[in-house]
Amino acid sequence: MRVGHAVAAHRSLLGVAAALVGAVVGAAAVVFNLAIRAWTWVSTGFDEYTTHVGQPHGVWGWTPWLFLLLSPAIAGLLYGPLIQRFAPSAKGHGIPEVMLAVRRKGGRIPGRVAIVKILASALTIGSGGSAGREGPIVQVGASLGSTIASWLRMPVSRVVLLASCGSAAGIAATFHAPLAGAVFALEVILVEFTAETFGFVVLSAVTSSVVARILQGDEMVIRVADNLTFASMSDIWWVAFLGLVAGLCGLGFSKLLYASEDAIDWLWARTHLPEWARPGVLGLALGAALVAFPYMYGSGYPLEEDAIAGSYSIAFLLALMLGRAVFTSFTIGMGGSGGVFAPTLFIGAMAGAAFGDVISPLSDSPVGVFAVVGMGAAFAGAARAPMTAVLIIVEMTGQFSLILPMMLAVVIAMGASRFLTRATIYTEKLRRRGDVLDDPVEGTLLGTRAASEWMTEAPEKLPCEASAASAIAALRRTKETVLPVMNDDRRFIGLVSSLRLAELTQEDGSLDAPLSDLPLIDEAVAASAPPSEVLGALRRTGLQSLPVVDADRRVVGWVSERDLVDRMYRDQRRAIEARTQTSWGSRMQERRRSR
Repeated sequence: MRVGHAVAAHRSLLGVAAALVGAVVGAAAVVFNLAIRAWTWVSTGFDEYTTHVGQPHGVWGWTPWLFLLLSPAIAGLLYGPLIQRFAPSAKGHGIPEVMLAVRRKGGRIPGRVAIVKILASALTIGSGGSAGREGPIVQVGASLGSTIASWLRMPVSRVVLLASCGSAAGIAATFHAPLAGAVFALEVILVEFTAETFGFVVLSAVTSSVVARILQGDEMVIRVADNLTFASMSDIWWVAFLGLVAGLCGLGFSKLLYASEDAIDWLWARTHLPEWARPGVLGLALGAALVAFPYMYGSGYPLEEDAIAGSYSIAFLLALMLGRAVFTSFTIGMGGSGGVFAPTLFIGAMAGAAFGDVISPLSDSPVGVFAVVGMGAAFAGAARAPMTAVLIIVEMTGQFSLILPMMLAVVIAMGASRFLTRATIYTEKLRRRGDVLDDPVEGTLLGTRAASEWMTEAPEKLPCEASAASAIAALRRTKETVLPVMNDDRRFIGLVSSLRLAELTQEDGSLDAPLSDLPLIDEAVAASAPPSEVLGALRRTGLQSLPVVDADRRVVGWVSERDLVDRMYRDQRRAIEARTQTSWGSRMQERRRSR
């Protein structure tokens, strides 16, 4: 524990921890890529099947329809029970689970998730599942970062930081895009960040990218034959239009993804078969679809490269775009493990290339320019992460000259998406199951906590047979203006107030009278009451304190204006202390001054 607190408290040591996370995640990304290639080789006999479509198995010579039909089902029977038994959160695309863990669960992600996610995703993609690598590696990286922080017993804030560093490292290593990886972690995972956080995340992303490049080479994820040139500024209007079209394609894919999941859930519920069998049984349907359209096998990066090169007809580009949307939706819906980031880019590339072909007689820019721009616009429409959309495309393809048109298309795509829907392709999954990422109420002093979570102990409870004189003495001892009165069953029957007792004294009433004979104030709040209800009761009654009661009317706690002021004071003090940041240089100056 001492090591963890020492690392968390010193920026230099925390930087070492961030770099360590990056190195570990970079190595894990390489292992993940090798696992996908290995299972693709087992399933098809080739490292990448989309460059050998129609050929028999590269090792055993099986006819194509046989291994295409059976591979997804066999893999599903392997990873279905694995996910169900050890890590149910490894199902699907993974990024929503990381967002929830980082922003609502203190960054805690079990270490076993990393292992299960690598195995399940490699089996899914390697057997022909139409899914991407980024979602799995983001979840793997976050799990590894969280596990390292937990091993060191760091405080929650540092667990969140290292989990975010792991997410950035995963993207950086997978796509050779360290800057985009860092921005993705800040823009999508953390949302709110400081310059200091940015530094640690970048350090982790750079380390991860370096490790991955050393271990598996330095080539672009998507190889573009020539440097694409945005030939004329007159084409900027076409880029703006493409931003709208590709953004709507990305948004449409997001809607289809969850509509398919609902339909498959409805269908599977009527089979009464166990959940672990779902990927295996429905894998046969995916296999049959692959027999009909084998170009949808795996992630399909070679197809994107050919589309950017202008090698396909408009009809085939549209078929690839629609096919990817349908196949990915089915792969995720049947219980497969894989990302939706890469499929979204694929859809954008096909839409952009088709758009470029249509307007080619009116444009001076090559088709590849519109394909690359379409990738970023589609992702922006689906995920509404504009900085990530711009940076990851130019880093993946090496086309840094396209930043200007990319920025315009991305902003238009994001604007159209935001106008039409409130959720993104990532937050929709959480919204549908009732998980809230950004609740404005959480930013208030008491948040959404029930009264039972922040109440204090009742200062004193008075029996109903106690005299008025003893009540006056109790009020003086506790310095309260009201105190709860209980019946013989220890249930709350009302509040005795100092004002009523003062009136009794002025009226020369008997101070020996039991409290049960006095008019009591029947006001209390339930233990489950939210802060708004408690504050409303204090405001409505004008009382300075109220008892908290359970379902049986027994007093279990106390809320008071004095306690609320104390909380406000502590919150203000923490903010004032956080205002003053120190560094090694400033501490040295303070020591010299103190001498």
